[in-house]
Amino acid sequence: MKKSHGVISLAEIDFADRSFPFSWGPVPAVLAESITAVGVLQPPLLMEGKNGFRIVCGRRRLEYLRERTEATSVLVMAMADNCAEAELFRLALWDNRAIREFNLVETADIYLAAEKLFPAARLEGEIMPALALPRRPRFIKRCRIIASFPEGLRALTAAGAVDGETVDLLGEWSPEACQALLELVAVSGLRRNKLREVVGRIDDLSRRDGCAPTQPLAAAVKVAQVPETERVDGEVLRDYLKCALYPNLTQARRDFAARLEKLSWPARLQLEPPPDFEGGDYRLSFTFNGVREWQDALQKLTVLTGENVNEICRRP
Repeated sequence: MKKSHGVISLAEIDFADRSFPFSWGPVPAVLAESITAVGVLQPPLLMEGKNGFRIVCGRRRLEYLRERTEATSVLVMAMADNCAEAELFRLALWDNRAIREFNLVETADIYLAAEKLFPAARLEGEIMPALALPRRPRFIKRCRIIASFPEGLRALTAAGAVDGETVDLLGEWSPEACQALLELVAVSGLRRNKLREVVGRIDDLSRRDGCAPTQPLAAAVKVAQVPETERVDGEVLRDYLKCALYPNLTQARRDFAARLEKLSWPARLQLEPPPDFEGGDYRLSFTFNGVREWQDALQKLTVLTGENVNEICRRP
């Protein structure tokens, strides 16, 4: 590869070209301070193109220089337009991989760009291992799903708020449903594990009812909407969707509460059913202050459960 150093105008750089997708997120504060003070010290690597120089490495530094400083030129390392683009791509890949891990969005963008440059053997033998991307169809499909996301959802995925399993669930959602999900995230603050559970329940609801995910999403947004100074409890939203998905659960809870009420269950004694009545054990607890209250609680418990334990623990 023949390289040359030189100062060029920022206007000569084709910032719209994203054929080398090796950057994401804001410039780190320390680097931003350095660029503001003395400019870009490490020459970015560019490649000559039809519409100006294409950025191979150093995009975030160049964008910050252009947008946040008064600089009009920069020292760069440039390659002629007849250089092998695939080799420059490999150089940028390994240079970036050496100093950081790629997020899901970067991994998807880089892989899909590499597909256009490398034969299958090179993809599987070098590019995918460098990206820590398993050689299985569902992970390739995940890359294509991410590429179809609206920008807001891509940003959440890059930040780690949306994990890979959630991406898989969203694969068959429409752009309208993805946009509605962004609204739900905005009002609920759900992230990662809780978000994955909510997305899974919404997906199950839409499949069960034969409707678009936008319908249960709209209902979930209403549940999650609270004053701007607060955040809805994620448990409330998840429980709402659970009850919507399993209508019998609400009735089972009511029946259990009614059975306890008939027994005049004292406040000192607490009986909790298994989660969602799906097997598991009932949990009994009581409070006391001193030996007498201990004995009274035990006596009361014996009287209450002697003839009613089967009724209390009857499965819905």
